[in-house]
Amino acid sequence: MGFFDFLKSKVGLTLSFNNNTARDIQNSPDSFADSSSISSDERPFYQPDNYYTYYSYPGTSSAVRVITFEERKQSTYPSKRGLYVAEIMLLEYCSQGKYPKLQGGYPGLWWFKYGIRDVGHALESLKNRGFIQWAPKSGNLNGMKVDELKQILAAACLPTNGKKADLISRIIENIPEDKLVIPNYVPKYELTDQGKTELEENGYVPYMHRHKHLTTEDGRFGATFTVWDINKLFPDGNAVNWRKVVGDIEKKRFGVDMANAVPDETPKKTYKKAEYLAQRDELRSFIASKKDEINRGIKTAGDGFEEESQGLSLKATGRDKEAIVKFYISIGKRFDAPALYREAAVLLRKYGMYEEELSVINAGLLNIPKSNRHRDELFERKKKVQEIINKESSLRKENKDGKVSH
Repeated sequence: MGFFDFLKSKVGLTLSFNNNTARDIQNSPDSFADSSSISSDERPFYQPDNYYTYYSYPGTSSAVRVITFEERKQSTYPSKRGLYVAEIMLLEYCSQGKYPKLQGGYPGLWWFKYGIRDVGHALESLKNRGFIQWAPKSGNLNGMKVDELKQILAAACLPTNGKKADLISRIIENIPEDKLVIPNYVPKYELTDQGKTELEENGYVPYMHRHKHLTTEDGRFGATFTVWDINKLFPDGNAVNWRKVVGDIEKKRFGVDMANAVPDETPKKTYKKAEYLAQRDELRSFIASKKDEINRGIKTAGDGFEEESQGLSLKATGRDKEAIVKFYISIGKRFDAPALYREAAVLLRKYGMYEEELSVINAGLLNIPKSNRHRDELFERKKKVQEIINKESSLRKENKDGKVSH
């Protein structure tokens, strides 16, 4: 075996070299994290071991070293109940009733973003500390088919008549939890009261996980905006007022306080055609009234990044009209971010402004570098909106011809 062959470890390599040498070795597709703690029944829910490299995109100019959970514990603050960011994020996922043994497998983000290689043991730790517990089997009944529910009832010599809700109620009322047998049942975690409180008081973690303006941790390209930045604002672990803290930052950096925006929980209304067209015409009139403002904005300094960011923030808080204005300014500056054209197109389609959407997509295909893989998404969107435009044109022609012949 040659010297360099010796350095190519196939499991977690214990390194005794200086830091630079260690990083060079770990920044290789042949060096990846130790998986020996993962139980055999959990292994099917992970990618192959060689997926979990110490660097994302190892050996390339885009390589970024994974910061492990243990390292994060040394550089970030725990909550007042002792949980760290990654553990709070696990609570968020457990609240959805899909963990452990997630169908489709655990996503790579647990390792590459949060530094957790063994998700199962991390969950077990949360259970042992009272943040999660096994959910009752009866919670799975709603997701079962009527025939499956009837089979459970028949096996217990109980009536099988009635609607689905009746079947579920009959099972719950007559079959004890420890006697309930569900085919292919996989136990799932749910939050305890302590877990629910922990997640609520540290809601900045899932909020930042999904934030539209999330940045990388690399500060070379400007100020960072990550969950780790927000975590450092709560050194005592008390993040109850996180919405005010994050909202103030958003207002200063992006022009919109999104953290405190009241979500629109009104059920989606099905508009009649006249109402739908009125909404479209109203938005068109609004854009026309802002023509001078848009033109002035295009002539201001900047590459369009600031306006795109403000547009995304406004869209996230339901301020569609103002968002479109910001998007148009950014497009006028020929900003080259695919998200700009995608999100502008989404808004325009929402209001039935298909011709305008097509114009935005065409501008995106001109401004986004040809090497950017997200151009393909715009091409697909262009095909769909062209189909809609052609269909509407045909309908208008049919209606016109029908009136004439009539």
